[in-house]
Amino acid sequence: MQSINYLKGRMFLGAGWFLFLLFCVVTEPGSAQDRSVFFLPLPASADSTIETKTVDADETFDQGIPGWNAYMRLWRSHHADPNNSAIRRFLGLPLEDSFVFQARRGRTAPKWLGWRAGSFAQVDTSHFSIYSTADEATTYRVAEDLERCFWVWTQLFFPMWEGASQIAVALKDCGPDESMQTYLETHRPRITSRRKFQVVLCKDVDQYRRTLKAESNGIELSTGFYSDPLRTIFLYDELEDAAETRRHELAHQLFREATRSALGQTAPGADDSFWLVEGIAGYMESMVVESRTATVGGWDSPRLQFARYRVLANRDLIEPDDLMRDGQRQAQGRADLARWYSHAIANVHMLMDGGDRANKRWVYDELASLYQMRWRSEEKSESVESRLRANWGIDLQRFLAVNDSDLVSGKVRRPLRELCLTGCGVSDVGLKSINPSEDLVWLDLARLPISSEVIEALAPNPSKMEQLTLEVTKIDRQLLGWLEQANNLRELDLSWTMVDDEFAGAIENMRELTVLWLTGTRLTDQSVDVLIDLPKLQSLDVQRTQISDAGLSRLRAARPRLQLNPLELRSP
Repeated sequence: MQSINYLKGRMFLGAGWFLFLLFCVVTEPGSAQDRSVFFLPLPASADSTIETKTVDADETFDQGIPGWNAYMRLWRSHHADPNNSAIRRFLGLPLEDSFVFQARRGRTAPKWLGWRAGSFAQVDTSHFSIYSTADEATTYRVAEDLERCFWVWTQLFFPMWEGASQIAVALKDCGPDESMQTYLETHRPRITSRRKFQVVLCKDVDQYRRTLKAESNGIELSTGFYSDPLRTIFLYDELEDAAETRRHELAHQLFREATRSALGQTAPGADDSFWLVEGIAGYMESMVVESRTATVGGWDSPRLQFARYRVLANRDLIEPDDLMRDGQRQAQGRADLARWYSHAIANVHMLMDGGDRANKRWVYDELASLYQMRWRSEEKSESVESRLRANWGIDLQRFLAVNDSDLVSGKVRRPLRELCLTGCGVSDVGLKSINPSEDLVWLDLARLPISSEVIEALAPNPSKMEQLTLEVTKIDRQLLGWLEQANNLRELDLSWTMVDDEFAGAIENMRELTVLWLTGTRLTDQSVDVLIDLPKLQSLDVQRTQISDAGLSRLRAARPRLQLNPLELRSP
């Protein structure tokens, strides 16, 4: 998985264009893009529940897929009666717990791993064999998450799953009104797997890099890796986004190993269409696992925050051929790899969650082709690609441009670390529907009609913030106390706001600032000494403020290496 630096590049528009953008915030409703909800295995002692709405085969494919509806009925029945042994036996769940594992001191690891006997643990779950040097608690947590994510994947990608044919045969005689429990007690079938999926869990980043040092293309610098030749995921669990990385790499593994893929030694997307291989894995990063259910997708997906900035704020659209033509080697050699990943993942989100079933069918068909699976949907979807090309960029912009209604209806379930809503039709109404997040490090609400009050409520821990953009917002002196606590900011943009010299005290506390945008504010020469005293400041824009030429001269003399007023303002 590629990490993306969220510190933004800047593009300035002249004053005339600034006023144009001020009144042209996208307010057209985004697509109906709520996240999909899936069932998780429950312990037998769990309370019954049937209130969950899940993805349904008929909602995705008009003609239906054999066994898919029955499979979802099975999961509903499990949640309605978690203690039912017939259902648990059929799914291969333990009779008491939702998850069990067997752990022992490792004796023989794969030769290519190079780990000596006794230096690692071998942990086996229902579907995974994990070689781990991490501590027991970490190993258990990762193992449980892998099992849960596996079950989510089988529900979302049921047509491609190798177990789908078993489900279709085993449940084909179960009538729509017949009790699933009664049917399974009579027939007693069971799902079986060909093999377990192999995972290597390293104790830290140093061991991870040593383990992968023989791999090419600097893969040891990654944060997670699935090896096609070795049929193995390599992970370590030290990063805040470790869960997203794990789900990304697991998606690669399951499409490769949990399907009837006929690729052999060929890598998926080796010659072209590698964007879809990475895009669907990036889509799976959006998964949120809770106690009973998991969700996939949602406007609040971390990857969509970066895409929203690129597409809606910077008007950065990649041409379809430029995105789609590259194979694996060409894509990984791109100079703009982070941009390419962002567009690939955002477009897959749009295709999967944009509300168009034909688009979703097209993704399934293309994945089946890339992985050389036997399955293809009966409904033809060849016309989808031509329509996608004809509407390229337009559909993505509409999908990303959420509004208040989207925020209220699509409740956030993940702890937000990044939130970018610039270019969206969002106000205080929508933002107030988002639960406060103590972990926000990047917040971009540029050009939105939002108040100081809602910012304080949304991010109650300003000391965690590293990048903040409130350009062209209605912030006022009420935000001063909050800003005084934002002492870890590296980049701050308060351009074209009511900021005046009274804010200098808050800015003075920001000793980590490297980039500061105060364009069009009411600062005067009284604040120059504060700006001079910021020790790490590298770039500062104070154009269209009340700072005089003499004040600018003092700045230049005191900080000769400071990039001062880096962008050229043009009059209308």
